Order: sequence, then C-alpha cells, then structure tokens
Amino acid sequence: MNLMIVESPKKAKTIKKFLGKDFTVIASFGHILDLPSKKFGLYLKNNKLEYTYQIINWKFIKKLKSLINKFQEIYLATDPDREGEFIAWSISKYLGNKKFYRIRFYEITSSTILNSLKNKDKINNNLVASQKGRRFLDRIVGYTISPILWKNKIGKSAGRVQSSALRLIVEREEEIINFKSEKYYHLEIVFSNFKAYLLNEKKSYQFRSDKKEYLEQLKEKLKNEKFIIKKIIKTEKLISKPTTIDTALLQRIAFLKHRFSSSLSMFLAQSLYEKGLITYHRTDSFNLATEFLVKIKNYLKEDYEPPRKIKKTFSQEAHEAIRPVYLKKDLNLEKKEKLLYELIFNYTLSACSKNAKVEKTKYILTPPKYPHLIFEAEGEKLLVLGFLKYYPFKLSFKEIPELNKNEILQPSAINIIEKQTKPPNRYTESTLIKKLKELNIGRPSTYAEIIKTLFRRKYIERYKNTLKPTELGKKVIHFLKKNYPSIIDLKFTIKMETDLDKIAQGKLDYEKFIINFWQELKNIL
Repeated sequence: MNLMIVESPKKAKTIKKFLGKDFTVIASFGHILDLPSKKFGLYLKNNKLEYTYQIINWKFIKKLKSLINKFQEIYLATDPDREGEFIAWSISKYLGNKKFYRIRFYEITSSTILNSLKNKDKINNNLVASQKGRRFLDRIVGYTISPILWKNKIGKSAGRVQSSALRLIVEREEEIINFKSEKYYHLEIVFSNFKAYLLNEKKSYQFRSDKKEYLEQLKEKLKNEKFIIKKIIKTEKLISKPTTIDTALLQRIAFLKHRFSSSLSMFLAQSLYEKGLITYHRTDSFNLATEFLVKIKNYLKEDYEPPRKIKKTFSQEAHEAIRPVYLKKDLNLEKKEKLLYELIFNYTLSACSKNAKVEKTKYILTPPKYPHLIFEAEGEKLLVLGFLKYYPFKLSFKEIPELNKNEILQPSAINIIEKQTKPPNRYTESTLIKKLKELNIGRPSTYAEIIKTLFRRKYIERYKNTLKPTELGKKVIHFLKKNYPSIIDLKFTIKMETDLDKIAQGKLDYEKFIINFWQELKNIL
C-alpha cells in the first residue's frame, strides 16, 4: 500500500478514482506550519537568522503519524508551486525515516497522475527557500510598520505588496482630483452613410482647436461646398489573437466578461482544477503541452495556428498556461463555474486559432474651392474571421461604403464636435492586476488576496466597478510616503520580487537576503 498527500480533500477524492486500491489519498488542508500568530517568530542572533514555526494543523499531523507506518511509499503531491513545495517540505519533517517522493502534476487526469508516479523527485529546496524568504519578508514589513500605524492611529496594517498596490490606487485618485479638464473642438462633415474629419497641417491627426470661433468660420465657408475624393488608401492589417491564459490574465478577463472579483475567479478556478477540468490555475506560464496542441489542432482543423510564443521566465519553466483538460464545452456545472469554464475554453480556442485580418480603407477628401483643407474618413472590412470565431469578447468594426476616386459628394451636415480632455480612469480589479503584473509587483496568485485585504482593512471601496481609496487609505499612504518612502517605493518592491526569483533559481542565499533587508529596514526606521 502507498500513501499520497495532496492539499485539498476535493482533489484527493478526484485522484483516488484514478489510483484504485493500492493507494490511500489524504489532504493536508493547506499549510501545516506557519510563523507564530501572536509572536514575531524571527530572530537575529550573532548576525544569523533564526525562526520559529508553529503547527497550525494538529489534526492532520496526528492523522499522518497514525498512518505512515502502514505504507511502503509516500508521495508528496502538493501543488506544483512555491507554496506547494513549502507544504511538501513541512510534511516531510513529520515522516521520520520513512521513504518519500515528491511528485508534481499540472492537470488532474488519470494519465498525468500515473505519469507523475514514474517521475519521482526530491523536494526543491530552492523553491522552499524562496517561499520562506517571501513569508519572512512580509512578516518583517508587517510586524515593523503596522505597529507604527497603530500608534499613530492611522491604519490597521501595512504590507510590502499590499502597500504598493494601495499606493497605485491612491496616486491615481490624486491624478483624477488634480486633473484640469479642457474643452476642444473637431470639425465633422456628415455624408449619407459615413463621416469625415478635418486633419491638422501635417495631415496626421484630426485637427483639434480650443477656439470654437475659428471652426465656426470654417463651417460657414463650407456650408454650400461639395467634396471630391482625392485619394483612396487601402491596406490589409492583421489583428493579433490573444495569448494563452496565465493567472493574472484569468482574473482580468473574468472581471471584464462577468464582473467576477479576483477572489471569486480564483475560488472558481480552484474548484475547476480540483474537478480535473482545467490545468493548474496558479501559473505565470503561457506554454501549452505538446499533447494538448495535437488535440486542439484536430479539434480546430483549418482554424488552427500555434499559439503566440511568449518569452519564458524561470517561474514558467515547468508550468502550463491555464486551459481546459478536455475539449468539451457543455459540462454540468454550477452557474458561475460554468461561466468561468466556458470563458477559459473559448479563450484557449482563440489563442490557438489564426489571426484575424481586416481591410482598412481611408478616403482623403477636399472641397475644390479650398484644397488646403484636407478631410479624412476611415473604415474597416473584416476579411478573415480567424480567432474572432471563438473569442469571448466582441470587437466592432466601423464600416464605410465603397467609393471611387474623384467622386463628388454632397454633405448632409457640418458639425462642430465639442469634447473635453478626461482624467485617467480609476483602476478596476482588472486594470490594477494588469499594472501589478507589468511592474512585476507581487505574484499573480497573490493578487486576489491583496485586493481582498485592502477591502477588509477599509483602505479602498468600490465605486461603479472601480477601486477608490477611502480617506483611511489615503492617510496610510501619505504617512508612509512622508516617513518611510523607501518601504513603499515601487522600484524597491520590484527588486524584492527579482531577488525572490533569484533565490528560487539557487542564485541567491535567502538568509543573507533576509538579513540584509532587515538591517536596511532597521537603519531606515
């Protein structure tokens, strides 16, 4: 008899079906060790790092100790990421001299589970060190800065990534408040079934004026004029298909399509993964397995084209993108699970289809009496549907009629269009996640919890599907920027993430990293 240990009971139940009588599968229910909840738990003695862990799941430890002597081999099959590696390492501490193997898989199917048993491995201590470094780093920042906020009666907590995310939201709000809107005007010529706009002197952009009087004079000049088509420019343009789905993109598209919060998206994705319907949902990767590409090529047939290649990072090496395990769309799922599954299904088909193609038509018009006034009308015609056949979002194309060179046209109206410059938009969960990913702040798997914490601390609130800082949130950021600017400096936070990746690659010692950071923080304080 053999024992397999996973994190989730739902996952254990699914895997047990594939392994039969020779295996017992149990769940750890997540982490079994953590830093103390009521103590700092980290110490510097003689310039050496010491730490204390406490057991947070005694029930599992007792169960494990009562079972381990019954089994010949033990397989640690916790999630294939840094946290999963740390959990596997934690469990190994309570196995005594019992032989165990680390196995990893990224989808829950019979073939992948059985293959993983043939690829027995050891615990990756570099990944464990990286997870320790991340946890220790966050504990040091939280336990050092948060008490300062309490004493000043400003806020409840500060965090390395949490405070950076809050800073982005607060600074965007300040941009909006300080923004001074200005009016400007365009001249629009209306024909029976399209519109043309006056170009600037360089003939590169729509003419824009802050003086309405000037355009009123032009309008008066042109009110009885006809227009001639001087030039027709036709070009074909590819519309690039989307990438495959990583964790950050999943959260973004789920918000855009269904207004799911990032935490709801991750909860639903966890359930779909544990049911064996999608691949592992915490990933930075855009890669797809060769076997799956063969399947999807047969499914899409003439629509198929390999997905876009994205430059790999270390954290992507062994991972796959998020994708459906089976190419089946109609599944019996709870409503929100079904919506997310269909989004993943259709988006994956789009990512493995051909690019779309449009024909862009540009008409250059001018009134013969005033040839120096150049007007332009543009339109598009879809030539190749490509990925749009499956894409879960609608793209609109501005159509324009077929006209001939030197054709004379009579306007039906001439309008002066008044517009105003607009401030930048507040972040939504989708755009905040996109920004954090671009800046390499935090990890996609942590974004949902970061946003959830900001709400829980009452640092932000929802305003028409956007994220707006509360007065408390603003006070926290203003206090930290004034007194401890380096702690929430975005470049500093980005460097921390880069260093944690170096630890995961075995290029940086995590203890030295933590000690140097801690001493630097003490100097700042």
